[in-house]
Amino acid sequence: MPVVNHREKPEAPPKYRLLCVSCGWESAPEFRLRCPRCSGALDPRLNLENVTTRDGDQPELTYLDFLPVESGHFLDADVSVRTPCRPAARLGAAIGLPRLWVKDESQQPTGTTKDRLASVVLAVFRQFEIKEFVASSTGNSSTALARAVQRDHSMRAHFFCGRDFTGDHDIETGDRVSLTVVDGNYAQATQVAQEFAARKGLVWEGGFFNWARREGLKLTYLEAFDAMDDKPDVVVQAISSGMGMMAVRKGVAEYLACGRLTSSPRFVMVQQDTCAPMAVAWREGRAELTEDDVIEHPTGLARAILLGDGRATYPYMRDIATESGGSIVSVSQDELVQARTMLRELEGLDVCHSSAATIAALRNEAAAQRITPDQVVLVNLTGRERYTAADAGPALAAATTAG
Repeated sequence: MPVVNHREKPEAPPKYRLLCVSCGWESAPEFRLRCPRCSGALDPRLNLENVTTRDGDQPELTYLDFLPVESGHFLDADVSVRTPCRPAARLGAAIGLPRLWVKDESQQPTGTTKDRLASVVLAVFRQFEIKEFVASSTGNSSTALARAVQRDHSMRAHFFCGRDFTGDHDIETGDRVSLTVVDGNYAQATQVAQEFAARKGLVWEGGFFNWARREGLKLTYLEAFDAMDDKPDVVVQAISSGMGMMAVRKGVAEYLACGRLTSSPRFVMVQQDTCAPMAVAWREGRAELTEDDVIEHPTGLARAILLGDGRATYPYMRDIATESGGSIVSVSQDELVQARTMLRELEGLDVCHSSAATIAALRNEAAAQRITPDQVVLVNLTGRERYTAADAGPALAAATTAG
């Protein structure tokens, strides 16, 4: 796996250092995906002295001090947008949680929160002079990254996906952007993509272990915290690998250090019952997932969270749930449908089933009195529906197929 070293260090001290969240290994800024000592996930630890936010509608520039980006010069600040965070009074009343707030990421340009990660990933790549990379996803991340690449004529990208997820990709292919469809699932597509990157000597973008992704997703929550009248007691998000939860935990830690928050919320993570390896392991009290937990061909309405192999990231989610007093739960397909209908009818929010999973989980948690009416609850609605079976035809026609 290529490691791209930082260009010549500036005279001023770097804005951040890389720190392994598992063993504490540290290094100066470089594009590295995992700790060389324990293979753990890395986080950029920022110098938070004198940080501030700036006025404006462009999130990356507003929160530039909270990003591992040395200068706004590296940002294309039109890749993502600020999205509303507001009380959901009618929905909250219906499920018994009157202090419910919703963050609506469906209003991002490609329809999902992944536009935020695309913006920061490309900024970090420019910072380290990376001009060409390889990535894979179930659809939303690659769609957002591809759009960001198309806006920068110095960049090239190669995307890979499993055949069942072709219709989840909305990618304009051409000389600088390619899409290869693999006869297999997401994990198999990722393996083919990594092999392609190694063979061509290109940078592997890294998915969950690309800390720049998580830094971009963190901005969702910094915006939300700043918009809320009362800070959240509980934060709820649907998960596949769990990038968003790693992001919000880091954002909370930074806002606590700056005095912008006074306490940490409890984190509730949601999966669907047809693809819930983390929720099952959490319920059984297990510290790790095994090969027996892998779902080779995951199915379910919540397509954005159809990750059948969570072995690499479950320990991080378990730590987040344990440390915050939270949990990892699952919801049924019928509950997803009901929750999506409630969001549309009561709040006018037409989001995807993955987003609606948060409301399905809240109904269950409120009914069991694990979340109570006095608590302030924030849910992250990560995007809107994009997939239809018919979409796979045009997308596949524009893609290369790999066996």
